[in-house]
Amino acid sequence: MHGGGGCRVPAGEARLSIWLLLALAAVITYTSRAATTAVLPAPEGRLGVIIERLPAPLFSALAAVALTDSAAGVTDWPVLAAVLGALVATRTRSMFLILAAGLASYALAGWLTGF
Repeated sequence: MHGGGGCRVPAGEARLSIWLLLALAAVITYTSRAATTAVLPAPEGRLGVIIERLPAPLFSALAAVALTDSAAGVTDWPVLAAVLGALVATRTRSMFLILAAGLASYALAGWLTGF
């Protein structure tokens, strides 16, 4: 049986915990990346080429998973447009431009299709 006298956390404290967790995750992520950049040498040869080209296929794989449902069909035309816009922008090799192209394509397709 569950009693009604459970401990409640005030909303402000719960929000603080979430922000604290987010900040902690950001600090750990950036610290680990900065440490590996400063300490480890850049990979050379074939491994360096593979690592340099990894973000585009990884993004494409994540986008492909988002595009399909259990019937393996396109679920949302604006999402398809976002993926196509982002894939076109991958030649720039700029994550900012890739994301901006995907977002702009999504917005345009959403406006055109009424989503």
